[in-house]
Amino acid sequence: MIEIKNLHKHFGQFHALKGISLNVKENEIYGFIGHNGAGKSTTMNILAGLSHFEEGSCVIVGQDVTKLDKPGDLNIGFLPENPQFYPWMTAMEYLMYCSKHPNRSKAKEVIEWAGLKQHANRKIKGFSRGMKQRLGLAVALINDPKLIILDEPSSALDPEGRSEVLRLMIELKSMGKTIIFSSHILSDIERICDRIGMIANGEMIFEKSLTSLLHENVKPIYDFEFKNAVSDSLVEQIRGHKDILKADANENMLTVQLIQNELSPKPILEAVLSLDAEIMGFSLRKNNLESLFVKEVN
Repeated sequence: MIEIKNLHKHFGQFHALKGISLNVKENEIYGFIGHNGAGKSTTMNILAGLSHFEEGSCVIVGQDVTKLDKPGDLNIGFLPENPQFYPWMTAMEYLMYCSKHPNRSKAKEVIEWAGLKQHANRKIKGFSRGMKQRLGLAVALINDPKLIILDEPSSALDPEGRSEVLRLMIELKSMGKTIIFSSHILSDIERICDRIGMIANGEMIFEKSLTSLLHENVKPIYDFEFKNAVSDSLVEQIRGHKDILKADANENMLTVQLIQNELSPKPILEAVLSLDAEIMGFSLRKNNLESLFVKEVN
């Protein structure tokens, strides 16, 4: 669906994209992550036909974008990070305006899908941020594109608004659409993505399926609480266990991370219980995509 190879982009002397390559498969939700200024929006704008690149190749829906007469030749749905609307228009009027082949029945159907049925004839200037995001998704869908590009679609929304936008994105996939979206909200990425690409300082760090990424990096973590402060010798004893990746202490708390997801907790619990220290309690958790992101960026 999208195949980018060795893409370079400059803004004056600033090298924004340094030979990035990524591949988005048909009918998947692809999460594009990276810190602010990493190159996410620059890449998305290139995909949407709003910006050019100096070197590399970009093939979208089987077409080389450099050989198109104009960006509109590609039927792509796009929601920018800060979508702008004509505030004096109603939602229905704006959708009709954005339609390549205006059809009131189609516009009504899309407005209802976006959860704006009761606001179809209301002027956009009175819409909340969440309503505008849902209208933006409706605009991205109105011309029935195969590919939908969303730049930070859930940013600045409250939890309820974010959940609604994510639900709509999952529905888009069920309609057979392919979605690439950027986000700095990593919990959203974990909730709905099939694959993830990470960019940092204009370079791709990795591109993997969410399943394999979490399997390789998200490990079980045990937090043990002791009656007294944890000594250095106690920590060293635990670090020597063959199934433990790392162990750290902070006052009376001991945090132990396992090497593999599938390991039984029994050997670890037995090892800690055998220590000459009184345990008050313990809990099990897992690190998440955010911890991986922090590690890769730093």
